[in-house]
Amino acid sequence: MITRRLMIAVFGLGLALSLAPSYSLAAGDDLQQAIEQTQQAINAGEQRDASSLVEAADNAIDHAVTADKQNANSHIKAGIKHLRKAIRTAKGTHSARRVAAAGKHAKMALTEFQSVK
Repeated sequence: MITRRLMIAVFGLGLALSLAPSYSLAAGDDLQQAIEQTQQAINAGEQRDASSLVEAADNAIDHAVTADKQNANSHIKAGIKHLRKAIRTAKGTHSARRVAAAGKHAKMALTEFQSVK
């Protein structure tokens, strides 16, 4: 009786440990995707393309939120805040000055995301 319980416990522990690294890898994948999308937002800002900047920043936020849920980190949260500021600044404008300011927020977000690794 004890042997059966012990075997089930060992099996459950082994299963849990085998799945644990996949969660951290998934968080890394989402963070990497957030970094790539943030770089696209920065490139769009340099080209003064507000709509592309907003789209890329929005995609970056989606990936960053997922990464933050899997592995909470203050740098990810700060990066998300900068991306939201970038979206608010660039949304619905064609002003080169505002798009450049949004690009600066995206650069700050990229710095935050890169400091996680």
